[in-house]
Amino acid sequence: MTRLGGVSTFASRGANGYILAVVAVGAALLARLGLEAFGKFYYLPLIPAVMLPALLASRGATALAIVLSIAANVALVPRESVVDGAVNAVLFACVGLAIGEFGRIGRAARANARALTARLSTRDATISAMLASAAVVSLDRRSKILSMSEPACALFGVRQPDVLGQPFGDFVESFDSAADRTAGAEDLYWLGRRRDGDVFPVGIHRASIETPDGPPNTILTLTDLSRWRSAEARNQELREQLNQVWRLNSLGEIAATLSHELNQPLTAAASYLQATQADLGRAGVFADSASRTVELAKNQVLRAGDIIRRARNLLAGDERRLDPHRVSSMIDDLAPILQLLGPAAGAHLRIAVEDQADWVLADRIQFQQAIVNLVRNAIEAVAERPRREVAILGQAISTTEYRIRVEDSGPGIAPDQIGRIFRPLMTTKAGGMGLGLSVTRTIVERHGGVLGVQTSDLGGAAFAFSLQRLSEPLP
Repeated sequence: MTRLGGVSTFASRGANGYILAVVAVGAALLARLGLEAFGKFYYLPLIPAVMLPALLASRGATALAIVLSIAANVALVPRESVVDGAVNAVLFACVGLAIGEFGRIGRAARANARALTARLSTRDATISAMLASAAVVSLDRRSKILSMSEPACALFGVRQPDVLGQPFGDFVESFDSAADRTAGAEDLYWLGRRRDGDVFPVGIHRASIETPDGPPNTILTLTDLSRWRSAEARNQELREQLNQVWRLNSLGEIAATLSHELNQPLTAAASYLQATQADLGRAGVFADSASRTVELAKNQVLRAGDIIRRARNLLAGDERRLDPHRVSSMIDDLAPILQLLGPAAGAHLRIAVEDQADWVLADRIQFQQAIVNLVRNAIEAVAERPRREVAILGQAISTTEYRIRVEDSGPGIAPDQIGRIFRPLMTTKAGGMGLGLSVTRTIVERHGGVLGVQTSDLGGAAFAFSLQRLSEPLP
């Protein structure tokens, strides 16, 4: 059984439709027998018997009702001639078929109306759900507020009855409904003003709705960009910190190299001056003046060596402090920067760092600088490769160690280069300074680890080191 227009009816297809046709014809015949006392009605009482299956059932049921009606009428009503009976039967059949076709059209129209009503109900429910969760404002042709959703009211800290009819420019500075600036483009946003006077960045997407009696109304979808701008500022601050640490570490490596390279000639100069002073001492009082000059020169050479050592210790930051940190948290902070490095070279960056038992002792900024150095090198290594994959992996390998690996699908490190790549000012890249891996190794060593390199499962190089793991998270 189905329901049509609030009335229970037989199904439009199958045996129920034919049963309906038989029952309708039978009921029409009984009605005609009751009307015989008033006159001869012939086919007229049988028309409802055709209309009922035409409206509620199928074409087959309608045809059956027509056939049964004609057969009953021919059998029960005597005619003057065969021609008269045939003509009336044909006319009734034509009328019945026409009724059936109109009934089919009506059923199709009702079915389409039900489907359209269902689609409209679904669309209305979807729009209502969107308006309940999105900040939406509708404006008239003069940019005055026609409606404002609850999220939009909450965004500006107002009530809807208080803002209807107000210019939208009172809430968004210098708003121009003809412009279409959205949050999709960098630095393209409007400045919204809350009821308390707080100014915040807001992205606006504009759409127009045609009206039959005038210019189109404007629908605005608003996005609060405060968190986005805060994240951008934080990322910029982090990049500046990392760059500063990079410069300091690079200067420390340069100072260490210069100290090592200058130590020998300075030591030799001091030795020669010492020998000269001894020779002048054997010359007697006549060489005292020259001996004092040589002593001054020797002291200045020794002072130069001390200055270089002091500069190296200062820039190298020997007074280190390692604090408890989570590896997953330190790398999560780098995610915006790392995700910018990969797409810039067309590389796919995968981060798989276990966040269980990942508390370690580390200098947060220097650890992050080491990761950035390794990832940047990995991305540069895969830049010219058909397969460009880089992975950052992290897991606890014991109760005291947490292992970090940076792998790539690049060409790898040649065996004869492994012993040289960590040396300061040694590089295999055109335009490289040879400080990245040297600085990274220094950072790792300050954390009590060793930076090693081996073949990656991706086919390229894998740089790995371990940090001291804490047995329990600190409160």
